[in-house]
Amino acid sequence: MDYDKPMIMDELESLRGQQVEVIYNAMTYRGELVGASEDEIYLKMALDWVTLPMDGIQQIRKAVNS
Repeated sequence: MDYDKPMIMDELESLRGQQVEVIYNAMTYRGELVGASEDEIYLKMALDWVTLPMDGIQQIRKAVNS
């Protein structure tokens, strides 16, 4: 993934505490964005916590309520 680290970290910080969808290695994860580092993001999902490495993330977006 080719991205500007300061810009992506600012975007992630603005999504902290919100429901997000993360596309990671062709799988979609949905949960509350709890935090992020330069290497990983941390999601609180309905039944568990998930840590995903930044390298495999294709997209992070605010979840649309359905």
